[in-house]
Amino acid sequence: MLTHRTFADPSRHVLYENVDDYEKVVRQELTRHGKNLGLGIDCSDSLLYEGETGHARRLIPLFAGPETNPFCRKLILLTKSTNVHYLEGLPTANVLMTFSLNPEPIADLWEGKWNDGVRITPAISDRLAASRKAQDRGFEVRWRVDPILPVEGWQETYREFFEAAASRGHRPTRITLGTYREMGRSLLTIAAKWGLPPMEFTPGSLAKDGMHYHLPDDQRIGIYGQLIGFIEGAWGRNGHVPIIALCKETKTIRAALHIDHHHCNCE
Repeated sequence: MLTHRTFADPSRHVLYENVDDYEKVVRQELTRHGKNLGLGIDCSDSLLYEGETGHARRLIPLFAGPETNPFCRKLILLTKSTNVHYLEGLPTANVLMTFSLNPEPIADLWEGKWNDGVRITPAISDRLAASRKAQDRGFEVRWRVDPILPVEGWQETYREFFEAAASRGHRPTRITLGTYREMGRSLLTIAAKWGLPPMEFTPGSLAKDGMHYHLPDDQRIGIYGQLIGFIEGAWGRNGHVPIIALCKETKTIRAALHIDHHHCNCE
C-alpha cells in the first residue's frame, strides 16, 4: 500500500489496497541478498497514511526478525510527517527512520500551502521532535535535507539550523544533502494543468548534468562545501559527526568535495 503523488490531481493521493500481496513479495525478497528496501523513498511518504494503512507496522517485524530477514536487509522509512507514535512498541532492528527536513523558512518556500496560506506539512519543530522520539526509542535516524534552496541569507539559516539541532541532542547517523534539481518540466506542467500557484522559489538557470537539470557545478560545490562545514562544526564538538551523503549527484561533484563513497539516503 504505497502512497504517492500522480500526474493526476496532485492533491488526491493514491492508496493501494493490496497490502497482502505487498507483504508476500517482501517476504520473498528478504530471503535473498540485495539492497535495502524503501516504503516511500522518492515521491511517497512512508508514514503519512500509517494510521489508515498500518503498512509500516506490518513490515517492520519482518525486517527485524532473523528468521524472516536472514541477510539483515534494511527497511527505509522516509517521511515529512510526525507519525512515529504509530511505531511505539515495535522492534527497531534493521529500520532506517529518515526525516525529510529543512530549516523552517526554506520548508515554507517549498513544501506547499493551502489556499489560506497555511503550509500543508507539519512544522519543522514538530518533525524534529518526532525525530528525537524515534532516536530515543532506538531507531537508527537519518535526515534528508533536500532540496537546499540558496535564497537570501541561506548560509546563516542553515548554520543556525544545524547548530540548534546538535545542541539539542539530535544524533542522526547520516545527513543526505541535495540541491534543487529537475528531471524535466513536469513540475511546471502539473502546476499549469491543475491551476496550482507558482513556485515561491525561482532557481534561475539550470544545466543538464547526468539525469537531471541542476544548478551550475560551481554553485552546487560551493553550497555543499558550506553545509558540510556547518554539519561538521555543529556535531564535531561532541564527537558525533554524521556521515554526509549527496542525493542524485554526479561523480564530478562528489570528487570536487572529496566524497569517495556513493551513499545516499536510499542505501
